[in-house]
Amino acid sequence: MAKFNDSPRAPARAGGVATEYGSLKFMGLSLSPSPDLRPTRRLIIVAVVFGLLVCVVLASRANLTGHLGDTDDATRLLLVRDLLAGRGWYDQWLGRMGPPLGTYMHWSRLLDGALAGVESVLRVFMAPATAELAMRFFWPLAWVFPAVGAALIVGRNLGGRSAVMLTAILLINPILYRQFMPGRIDHHNIQIAMTVIALACAVARTKRARWAAIGGVATALGLAIGLEALALQAMIGASFGLALARDRDAARPAAAYGLALAGASAAFFLIQTPPWRWSLSFCDALALNLTVALVLAGLGLAATAWIAAKAPGWARLALLGVVGVAAVGAYVALHPACLHGPFAELDPAVRPIWFDHILETQPLDYIFKIDRAGALTAGFMSVLGLAGAVYLMFRERPWLSPGHVLVAGCVIVAVAVGFFAWRMQDYVFWVGTPVLGAALSRLAARRLGDLMVPSVVLAVIASPEGLGLATSTMMGLKDKPGHDILAPARAACFAERSYAELAGLPKGVVLSEQDLGAFILALTPHATIAAPYHRLSASILAAHNAFNAPPALAEARVRALSVTYVVDCPPYPMYADEGSFGARLRAGQTPAWLEPLSTPKATLRIYRVRPLG
Repeated sequence: MAKFNDSPRAPARAGGVATEYGSLKFMGLSLSPSPDLRPTRRLIIVAVVFGLLVCVVLASRANLTGHLGDTDDATRLLLVRDLLAGRGWYDQWLGRMGPPLGTYMHWSRLLDGALAGVESVLRVFMAPATAELAMRFFWPLAWVFPAVGAALIVGRNLGGRSAVMLTAILLINPILYRQFMPGRIDHHNIQIAMTVIALACAVARTKRARWAAIGGVATALGLAIGLEALALQAMIGASFGLALARDRDAARPAAAYGLALAGASAAFFLIQTPPWRWSLSFCDALALNLTVALVLAGLGLAATAWIAAKAPGWARLALLGVVGVAAVGAYVALHPACLHGPFAELDPAVRPIWFDHILETQPLDYIFKIDRAGALTAGFMSVLGLAGAVYLMFRERPWLSPGHVLVAGCVIVAVAVGFFAWRMQDYVFWVGTPVLGAALSRLAARRLGDLMVPSVVLAVIASPEGLGLATSTMMGLKDKPGHDILAPARAACFAERSYAELAGLPKGVVLSEQDLGAFILALTPHATIAAPYHRLSASILAAHNAFNAPPALAEARVRALSVTYVVDCPPYPMYADEGSFGARLRAGQTPAWLEPLSTPKATLRIYRVRPLG
């Protein structure tokens, strides 16, 4: 494709007055044109400056002292600590989680290794405790820059003169950065960054083969870290195939993406997967089934690109169809259960007592009941992102170009998935924001003569964050009290100081609500029966059955688990029936076979199981 044309446009009409960049009038006023930030050097400067400002704001809100973040951050930190303490690269077995068998974590060792590597470098200059704190502080902030830069590139490549400026304005939205707060060392921020980078590479306007190769590696790395964005990454990969079917000149980018995807996927799989698991397939990680599918898709795409010069369009499309069927078929054949998603093997009995209560997995209509402004903001982002994608696809030339079709498909998929799972709203915002910025820039060029002040006002008015807050305020909507699991009362259940008393007791096995299990592992030497992970379904069910048991049966169930301590944190939800052992314990009715150990004002209520006899 041609490079950007930075020459003045033909006269446009703004407010009924003919304008061009040399003579700008709007409603009788002389106004400046929007700055052209599309050249790469200017865009990089904007991305760096904007990223620094975001990091300053996020850093000012950080509170790492005494808190490990959420449950996943705590467990990730535990894995990093084990690695730094000499645990083998392929050894992700956590013997203290779900004893006596323990649990083998399915998380990416690439991320564990990267975090441990950063902390190892910092330890050269700092004490270990300080280095760990610094790693937890800087790691999520570092991913702000590639995410912001890629979003600006997407906006630039789809939009007009003011696209970079308007996208940057729309990026001023706190919801975009909730996974980039200091302390967020789990996989979400890097997965978001890799998805936006892959999207930016797919809509590149120049040097497409080079960017396509980078996009292939970004797709492979994002999926090696986690599978949340699998549907979006699949659409990005498919866009290279559709472009190839449409135009044989797209062969080089398609081949570059396919080879990079196949090679990087195989490499990441071999690096992070223990050799004894190379032949196993799973639904929740980059295992054999997904690796084979990615390699087949990548090599098939590259092979089709190689013969593109001689094959007609219908033949290229047919070949790509065969490649897609082969890739999906291999994935399903190696593990048919994965047709039901990453949690296909979750015990159905665990859903009503744990999984269905996870805030991240709740649909948007449920979130609206407890977080009005947040849900309205997400709703406005969905609607405006879809509108922007449709506008770009049908109002801009060339109509239905591969880039416009791709972003429209990504926005549709993100909105659909995000409606049913709150945590997927991150992708609605990160994909929808640059699309909306590009659409507004085209609209500003058509209707506002690309004048800076009116264009900025348009972006501010169309900001989902502003619309959400304004609508919530005008309607007098209020959040449901106590909806936030990290509200001050409940946050105490996760605070480091709350576990000091438990940490000082002799080693034992702890029975607690599953979310507390991650912090028990990270902050004490004890083992925990349950933790909030789907591979621990049997332990979660056993812990629930113990707490939910009738008082007459509770002792037998607790002792059957070889429990040393029972721990409860009253501010945190417990899903136990009225009159059960757990409900009575929370009400202060301690059975004779438990010995209270905690002080009266302690956040955690700690009980020792009395020895028999």
